[in-house]
Amino acid sequence: MNTNSKRSPISFTETIELDRLDELFNRWNKKEIEYVRKAVNGSHRPIIRNISILVSTLSNGWIYVGVAILMLASQGIASWSLLFTGGLAACISHCFYPIIKKHLARTRPCDYDATIDLSVKVLDEYSCPSGHVMTATAVAIPLAIAMPTLLPLIMLCCLIIAWSRISLGHHYPSDLLFGALLGSVVSLPISLAII
Repeated sequence: MNTNSKRSPISFTETIELDRLDELFNRWNKKEIEYVRKAVNGSHRPIIRNISILVSTLSNGWIYVGVAILMLASQGIASWSLLFTGGLAACISHCFYPIIKKHLARTRPCDYDATIDLSVKVLDEYSCPSGHVMTATAVAIPLAIAMPTLLPLIMLCCLIIAWSRISLGHHYPSDLLFGALLGSVVSLPISLAII
């Protein structure tokens, strides 16, 4: 098991707070690691593993290019406001994301448990929050507000992205919740103001 020793030098008070945070994450890790193991073990069949890898790779950013092209092709210039809103929400979320992630410094499941097979390289060192789920949520909210009939499809896409992150051993379930929360907190007010 990794310890969170790579943080920047901090004060005594901050050390106590971070020790409490580390203790909290260690308790959560022990409870959530079994869900991650089951997801990873359940996705060992080649077709499921390949789908998980494809979804994770596409949600590194490529899927949003595809969504933008589809929207422009189907709605033309009318989709610019929606594309701008989703892009703005995702960009602002990513301004806070690395700061929060480095401060929390939660060990990834694949680092916490060496038995988890890591078939796809992680993008950064820490686990919480999930940037993939944060971005998916930030983009999904304006789409869902503008096109409520597509809400089931939008939610399904977000859930598949979330599943892929657990099934690859990159995140705990709570990382996904924190990612969705961060994406929502940023995207919802922006979406309600612009759309």
